[in-house]
Amino acid sequence: MPTAEPGPANTVPQWAEQSYEVYLQMKARAKGGRTFTRSTASRMPDWSGIWTHEGGRTWDGFALNKQARFGGTDTAKAMLADCASYPCEGWLLAAPTPHYELLLREKLAAVAHDVEWDPDTVCIPPGFPRTMIEPFGREFIDTPQETWTIGFVNNDIRRIYTDGRGHVPQAEAYPTFDGDSIGFWDGDTLVVHTLYMRGGELQRDLPSLSQEVSTVERIRMTGPNTIVDDATIYDPLALRQPWHGVQTYGRMTQRHNVMNAFSCDVNIYQTPQGGTAFMLPGDSATVTLHYEDLNDEQNYGLDRVYAYGAKILKEQQAAASNKR
Repeated sequence: MPTAEPGPANTVPQWAEQSYEVYLQMKARAKGGRTFTRSTASRMPDWSGIWTHEGGRTWDGFALNKQARFGGTDTAKAMLADCASYPCEGWLLAAPTPHYELLLREKLAAVAHDVEWDPDTVCIPPGFPRTMIEPFGREFIDTPQETWTIGFVNNDIRRIYTDGRGHVPQAEAYPTFDGDSIGFWDGDTLVVHTLYMRGGELQRDLPSLSQEVSTVERIRMTGPNTIVDDATIYDPLALRQPWHGVQTYGRMTQRHNVMNAFSCDVNIYQTPQGGTAFMLPGDSATVTLHYEDLNDEQNYGLDRVYAYGAKILKEQQAAASNKR
């Protein structure tokens, strides 16, 4: 099993050095951070209950227009029409590298033609950082040694270690859906650095990330029923510059709220074009399965979506050329 020993002495890969340096500077300013123990755990912030993400299915939240925050076919059409490049004010504040911008345009072209697929459908965990912007409920469970975030979707569980350890040694590290997260308490703010994630799409109509993604977060309560996660994504392969976003979560205050397991459905399958199909009672379907390389963060069925979108874009370019 991977181990975090000897802790803080462990280095990070070159691609994560920028975000890690930001994290270490924050820790230095906090003079190493605040330490909680079992006897002082009652002084920790009260993050109990169930929390829902506010601001839509996007990393940019309330900085975007309402349509952009909730995605879908009309959003994809509007982004293709209004955004010649990115960042694109009101629609998307990320600055993808050329290859990842092309992947985004291909995906948007497919979604604009009702060809949409989500790896969650076949039990692939949303993982981090996508789990931060899922529209369903989640829990924040903070303890002196570690903090858990638990999401509805496929029961996704992320652990943030605050026991003084460093990252898993590079020789023992490998990408996982939620990555390797370490943190410290700066007063009542949890500061977190995460790396070794699988990457993949951030949402159905948002850019994808590579396996060289890392993040820095500052998580704190700003009111009795509000948690804010001020976070920045770093990814030298997928982004030309760090992508900052502020995620807001509201605590559900109705009595007797419970966490429900939102899991995949065996009656949903992917069409050859890459879209999503549903079987109703009495229906049957013949599905051809292909091997999926779990080390390919852009796969999990998304390759069909990209291929279909690329075909659409090529046809549109040809039609535009013929009109000239």
